Amino acid sequence: MVRKTLLVYVAAIGLVGGLALRPAGASNDPGFAKQWNLVKIGAPAAWARTTGSHVKVGIVDAGVDLKHEDLAGKIVADTSCLKSKGDPKNCTGSGQDDVGHGTHVAGIIAANKDNGIGVAGVAPDAELVVAKVADSGGGIAIEDANAGIHWVVDHGAKVVNLSLGDLLFVRTAAFGTKLSEGVEYAWRHGAVPVIASGNSDLFGAGVGSQDYGDLDAVVVGATGPDDLVTDYSSPTGNAKWALVAPGGAADGEETHKIWSTYWQKDKENQYGWLAGTSMAAPHVTGAVALLLAQGFSPQAAVQRLLDTADTKVKCGADSPTCKGRLDIAKATAG
Repeated sequence: MVRKTLLVYVAAIGLVGGLALRPAGASNDPGFAKQWNLVKIGAPAAWARTTGSHVKVGIVDAGVDLKHEDLAGKIVADTSCLKSKGDPKNCTGSGQDDVGHGTHVAGIIAANKDNGIGVAGVAPDAELVVAKVADSGGGIAIEDANAGIHWVVDHGAKVVNLSLGDLLFVRTAAFGTKLSEGVEYAWRHGAVPVIASGNSDLFGAGVGSQDYGDLDAVVVGATGPDDLVTDYSSPTGNAKWALVAPGGAADGEETHKIWSTYWQKDKENQYGWLAGTSMAAPHVTGAVALLLAQGFSPQAAVQRLLDTADTKVKCGADSPTCKGRLDIAKATAG
């Protein structure tokens, strides 16, 4: 579930300091100094080649703060699929976030770069198509998630971020079938689904590992600043395509988490620290957007990410198909 992401600290930009300096010339966004995650995956080098221009990215989540300063001009379509009963025709109204999670995900993917405020996204010139499938009331109905996937794809998304938490694909057949239908709909219509592996690796026992079978989606686990798989990150199991990416450590040090755009009630233009595989997945989603903007096909983009992953970074136990940690500097190189 969305709310299982590990929320540790939220603040307005500029209230937290003492972090490593950003690479010279990488971005004039003040929050970039906090974004160790972007340096880790080679974003500054990738941006010299591609910024994801005009690629539409679907965010199926708890909505996005539609008025956030660092997402200005990014959101080209939004809706709510709450209580849609699985039918995208029932998606209507606003995709406004009332949780914070979706806004954080959106910033990791596509926050404006070099606007002198906030943070930078992995694919800062990508566009966002938002389907709200969760709210402050709690859990996610799989039917709503499925409708959200359909809606964003039908509205032009070429990569779909699914930071939906611990969705168990085959623990019950009906549950798995419903979500896999949405995922496969995306893939059949030329969009790459990217799924967070979940935050349930309790005691390192592989509790959250799932049988993904032949699901056409990239499954993403989480690493910390030390390039080690985090304690919470569920294994990627037998996923057809799998990577790890920065999700932030849950070690009690807030600056080891991921700094991005955020939403809080009665406050504007917030930023915050979060950790979870929900934060790892949008790094890969943004990377797919970068490659699509370079002219890669969906299949070729996925294969490129797998082929260029940093194999020195291990994926942890029960992740036999995982190729390593995302490296977009290498992926986008000629």
